[in-house]
Amino acid sequence: MDDLLSRALSVAEILIIKRDFDLLIKIATQLLAEIQTQLTPYTALFCYESIEYLKKKGQNIDIQQTSRYSIKDIRQKAKFFDFRVNKLLQSIDNIDCLQNDYFIGLMRYPELGSWNLHDNLGITFDDEKNIVGNTHYAYYVFQDDKSISKPHEKMSGHEIIGTEVRDFACDMGRIIGSISSALNCIGDFVVADFDSSKISLHTQDFNTNRCTTAGNEKYKTIRLFLLHVLSSIGLVLFILKKAIIRESGLLLKFEYITYHYALLRLDGLAHLCASKPEVFSDTKLVSLLNSIDYQNENNLRKTEFRNCIMHFALTDKLGNSLIAGDKFDLSIPLCGLVESQFNMSYSEYKSKLEKQLLSIYQQIKEYLAFNLSLD
Repeated sequence: MDDLLSRALSVAEILIIKRDFDLLIKIATQLLAEIQTQLTPYTALFCYESIEYLKKKGQNIDIQQTSRYSIKDIRQKAKFFDFRVNKLLQSIDNIDCLQNDYFIGLMRYPELGSWNLHDNLGITFDDEKNIVGNTHYAYYVFQDDKSISKPHEKMSGHEIIGTEVRDFACDMGRIIGSISSALNCIGDFVVADFDSSKISLHTQDFNTNRCTTAGNEKYKTIRLFLLHVLSSIGLVLFILKKAIIRESGLLLKFEYITYHYALLRLDGLAHLCASKPEVFSDTKLVSLLNSIDYQNENNLRKTEFRNCIMHFALTDKLGNSLIAGDKFDLSIPLCGLVESQFNMSYSEYKSKLEKQLLSIYQQIKEYLAFNLSLD
């Protein structure tokens, strides 16, 4: 790599960080509280990785955290239940049990909890009944992965302290504000905005125990997992995409990360179902899982591209540029990275990625078939 391109890449990396954080600060201050927690792992990821990047460039970043929740740990939640499938399902079952016990405890007559008269799950959706969030996933964000994936009787430390969550939000707010302010002196061609007035949300409560019959409890856990996938994709397609104006690259990052990790987890579930056909006999579920492209036949995924959008460096492990010299352009989102890696324009790639996300979303939504009401 020649010296001129090397210096240009350094400029592009800083510019991409600036664009991300200029938009993040607008999202953080405008996004509705109902789904703010759903976005937290992504925000933590970009905060942590930007600090790590700047440290490698010799910038001393010293931001003291005041919360017991670690940005380093919370960022891992962007990888979307980063466990093998059995532990993934164990985690989801544990969260369901914990939330169920919590809401039984709020009942005037907790002894009636076994009647399932209470609600233990909240679902957030838009005016078109597109699901964009749920309370179980919000609860998971602040759980310790090692503890929440253990057998239920061995869990510990799962209580969430509201003041600690608020302190964590303040910590991230300071990081976002500090980085955005520090890079404010850099002029730019691409300026994104966020319009929360385009978002209208509704919530509806459910009891997760009412949707299964004796002997089919395993499908409750699978339905909850699919709900988390649905919520994750819905947040990106029906909240962020709708509200972000003049996309500068951050939206595509959200979309790609969501797509990449949703596929990994769905692939794990598909293998589990295929390995135990006598246990998982739901033909609609099997058909849904088998219809998804896990083998990257559409050529929309690359390891180097994922590394770039998650860690900010525009070079591979050997130091080679991942942007071709003839495609380098500071005036476009991600500065030519998409054009170089996928040999298509940014808008064409983004359109294809969104088409895949929407296809997965619609199939899962149809399978789950929640009866949502706008009243």
